[in-house]
Amino acid sequence: MYIGFTPHKKQKEIIHSILNGKEKFHIVSVGRQMGKSLMGMNLALYWGINNGACKILWVSPVYSQTNKVHKELVAAITESGIIKSNNYGDNTLTLKNGTEILFRSAERYDNIRGLTCDYGIIDEAAFMKNDAWAEAIRPVFAVRGKKVLFISTPKGKNYFYDLFQLGMSGDNPRYKSYTGSSYDTPYIDRDEIEDARTTLPKQIFEQEYLATFIDDGGEVFSNIKANTFANYPQKTNSIYCGIDLGRADDYTVATFIDKNGSVIDIYRNNKTEWSTMVREIIVLIKKYNATVMVEVNSIGDVIYEQLKAQWQNTIPFVTTAKSKPEIIEGLILDFNESNIKIPNKDLFPPLIHELGIFSYEYNPRTRNVRYGAPSPHHDDCVMSLAIANYNRKQNQSIGTYAVMGKR
Repeated sequence: MYIGFTPHKKQKEIIHSILNGKEKFHIVSVGRQMGKSLMGMNLALYWGINNGACKILWVSPVYSQTNKVHKELVAAITESGIIKSNNYGDNTLTLKNGTEILFRSAERYDNIRGLTCDYGIIDEAAFMKNDAWAEAIRPVFAVRGKKVLFISTPKGKNYFYDLFQLGMSGDNPRYKSYTGSSYDTPYIDRDEIEDARTTLPKQIFEQEYLATFIDDGGEVFSNIKANTFANYPQKTNSIYCGIDLGRADDYTVATFIDKNGSVIDIYRNNKTEWSTMVREIIVLIKKYNATVMVEVNSIGDVIYEQLKAQWQNTIPFVTTAKSKPEIIEGLILDFNESNIKIPNKDLFPPLIHELGIFSYEYNPRTRNVRYGAPSPHHDDCVMSLAIANYNRKQNQSIGTYAVMGKR
């Protein structure tokens, strides 16, 4: 029985398999606007109404998401008369048949420890830490657990990916996996999908809309390892420098790249006097006779003026909501097309680490992508490389000096 819910074809296939299958863990990896949360809410109601008094746990990555689902579910069934009590304070909905639905978030997963439940819906599972699942959520279903549903759009290759592979292998009778793309849902117009396909970076479109798990360890950047070298190349005639200035505990990074896209040197420092770092960077700039592009946001204006006073061939770069995606997506393209070469993990570990964890937040309503490192990590090396690469492509010239867009 589905209350107020008519599933579309793909939802119907998945729900039928979950309800009739013998598997305990059901992993659903789908594209945007598939109605995955709606499907999860209605499965929670199905179990809660039709299986007698039971205890159901709903987990979302953050409290705001959990609270939203809680309120939507209450609103959907208020007039049905099946609610016994509802408490937003302790995040519990109780039905008249004795079923309890508990709403929790994975951001503070200690509040999940010690629970014992029959059914579970882990919403946007790929956006939760592995520790939340392994240490707090999984034990909840160890004793009485009958069915646990994981629903999410992929986000790199984390524990959700590992669970998905268990369900796809056919060798684990307790796991079953399902997938569906945004083309499988009537909730989104096909023209919107095609527009996203043409405007988003390829791997982001594939992950968000086709539910593809991104390869090569990087959520944003792919083909990383194939574009590395074990020894720095020799200096060429044209060198371009990109400087990302550190704030607080961040690093100041200056990346030097040649006209062919090969990084030839990287300066990285923090918790040092600005005058010292400027002096050390100037030494390298003069060594390579580089065309310099420096971020000028915040303290950058002051540092830019100091660099400009000592090296005339210095250009400002303003990081904005428009310019940051532009230089990052340019760097993505160059990695995909092998137009850039960087030092390997042995030569310069921070850059490889930052490229691997560099992430994005996608707003499906506006189709805006916001790039950055997940807290508490740094992205200074990535930003410095992106600025240097943008500098290289915008300002290549014959001789030693170039002005933006001019030769």
